[in-house]
Amino acid sequence: MPKYRAGFQQQATFLRSFPEGIRNCYTLTIKKGTKYFFRTSFLYGNYDGLNKNTIKFDLHIGPNYWDTVTIKSDSVFVFKEMIYTPPQDYVHVCLVNTGSGTPFIQAIELRPLKNNTYMIYDSGALSHYAAVDTGSTTNSTYRYPYDALDRFWSPQNDEAWTQLTTSLTVDSDGHKNDYWLPPIVMNNGAIPIDKDGSLRFNVSSSDKNIGYYVYLHFAELQLIKPNESRAFNFYVNGKLMYGPIVPKYLTTLTIHALTPLTGQSQYNFSLTKLQNSTLPPILNAIEIYSSLDFSQSETHQDDVEAIMGIKSTYDVKKNWDGDPCVPLKYLWTGLNCSNDILKPPRIRSLDLSSSGLSGSISEHISKLTMLESLDLSDNNLTGFVPDFLSSLPNLRVLNLKRNMLTGSVPASLLEKSKNGLVLSENLASSNFRTDSLIDHESKKRQFTYSEVTKMTNNFEKVLGKGGFGYVFHGIINDDGTQVAVKMLSQLSNHGYQQFLAEVKVLMRVHHRNLTSLVGYCNEESNKALIYEYIANGSLDSHLSQGVGNNKDILSWEERLQIAIDAAQGLEYLHNGCKPPIVHRDVKTSNILITDNFHAKIADFGLSRIFPTDNGTHISTIVAGTLGYFDPEYYITNRLNEKSDVYSFGVVLLEIITSRPVISGAQDKRTHLKDWVSVMIANGDINDIVDPRLRGHFKINSVWKAVVISMACLAHSSITRPNMNQVVSELKECLVAQLSGRN
Repeated sequence: MPKYRAGFQQQATFLRSFPEGIRNCYTLTIKKGTKYFFRTSFLYGNYDGLNKNTIKFDLHIGPNYWDTVTIKSDSVFVFKEMIYTPPQDYVHVCLVNTGSGTPFIQAIELRPLKNNTYMIYDSGALSHYAAVDTGSTTNSTYRYPYDALDRFWSPQNDEAWTQLTTSLTVDSDGHKNDYWLPPIVMNNGAIPIDKDGSLRFNVSSSDKNIGYYVYLHFAELQLIKPNESRAFNFYVNGKLMYGPIVPKYLTTLTIHALTPLTGQSQYNFSLTKLQNSTLPPILNAIEIYSSLDFSQSETHQDDVEAIMGIKSTYDVKKNWDGDPCVPLKYLWTGLNCSNDILKPPRIRSLDLSSSGLSGSISEHISKLTMLESLDLSDNNLTGFVPDFLSSLPNLRVLNLKRNMLTGSVPASLLEKSKNGLVLSENLASSNFRTDSLIDHESKKRQFTYSEVTKMTNNFEKVLGKGGFGYVFHGIINDDGTQVAVKMLSQLSNHGYQQFLAEVKVLMRVHHRNLTSLVGYCNEESNKALIYEYIANGSLDSHLSQGVGNNKDILSWEERLQIAIDAAQGLEYLHNGCKPPIVHRDVKTSNILITDNFHAKIADFGLSRIFPTDNGTHISTIVAGTLGYFDPEYYITNRLNEKSDVYSFGVVLLEIITSRPVISGAQDKRTHLKDWVSVMIANGDINDIVDPRLRGHFKINSVWKAVVISMACLAHSSITRPNMNQVVSELKECLVAQLSGRN
């Protein structure tokens, strides 16, 4: 920010903002067991050109809340400072988006302290409250280079005080005081104007539960004559806390309470001379800190090292930032952890299914010794099933389905399965080998047209109309399986190409949030796709507010789960398939709802496969549905996965509002995105939500969902989130909705 470069230090020149994700963390390498002075710096500087009046976000240290950053000016630095001894050889400094503005930061500074200073009574840290130069004669604020720790020493004078100064240097003998106090501060002191009076000051507290640590720094500045003495007591709210205090000549003396001051709304401090003292009390400097509760233990170090190794091995792009297990609302996607408040959290389950993993099964998993469930299904893992999986003492469930693993299952795993370990069905037999795995394509049964006619009872029951023909209900007679049969219309101009495209895609994809292909018919002019039957129909029928819609109203939690499921399906197409696939026709009528109200994406007739992982886009004629078109794709004919992201943003707005994508008279058509933008500008989120929900939702959960949808609908594809980020954010919405429930 060049505008502020001249007026502030170098830190003001650059910042980093975090428009994506809820919790973003820096991991800093430190010396374990060392006490540090932390400072974080923030200067808005209108870097985004939005002239925001107020920005708020939270700071966390590892799993513990530190403070809230509140920005009310674009030209004023905000600093957050504390003293803390991290228990590990690293520390996470995290910025948390609370919905009141995009977090940003200029600098993080750590300076080591002596471990015998700033003692803390219980587990926690000290939040910096004030550093006061009580004897200032210049009315200036001092920091580095005067103070090696770069503390900000602010001048404070009182009408009842006067100053005592010396031209000599306090602690000039080379033995610096343990608190590294700057001589320019200690060379001056405050004394009462009334030689028989006291030095008084106070601290007010808005919360009686906050504990305060007060550090008083003294040094005698005048050579005491034989017939003179300076001795005084320290009182808090009239109670003797320390005394007598007799400062040494040009040598720092620091006193402080061993426990924090707490339980009062105001603390009145006084330094009162003893009756036999000839000189009044002196005070050179004050430091005040408030206590921070850092009682939440970090995840067990062994588990942290293991999961970080897994993250690095597979380049996991989920919300894997900061502490893996705590706080619970920021639990890493795919993890479940223990919650014993007396012990560090341990990772109990790891679900990396449908995550686009490739390579061998990571040895880092063997370090997760408390792991009870491991799901690596629906990936592209290769190599052998490792024997170390049988050495995990608490493992109860192992799922490796739909990978490209080779060789036989270790005998130790099969033996363990006899004692309670549940193996996925492809591992449950000792005959598991590469050459015994059934090829995915051969699983898709080919039916004759006569069989199709029979299973549909001569096309009796119509379920709907797809992209290239009608969809009928069917039953496969040999096992009673219900299916949906999509027939290719002989009148469809592009139907056969869509038919081939859909077959090509469905032969490759295998994910719980995508409809499964049971089989097909390819008999001369009679062509059909046979899918699994999805009981509750399409999402659009559940969102419709029209007359005659007798379906139960989806709750906000159900809507979020459906959105998460659909997002996971798209994320798998984009990242779990090699090469990736773009759906091109994401809409509510192509999202089907199961009997337990989960979602599966359907209709892959317009899908396109990218020819290479390195390609940023492919050029193709625009296809899709009006209202869901990515405007950038529509203008340029350049297709990439962000086109699906745009369409999903429209779907998410439909889920939130239950309003049509296009509304209004023919000459005054309004897109749902534009309507929501107007409502956001008016400031009432309740007016956006489907009124049938009758307020049965948490406002912060809905607000996060609206923010996600509008981010997906950014005009420029490069600024839209990817589906991995969308999945992570939507799960945060669900956590926000469920938090506080019994």
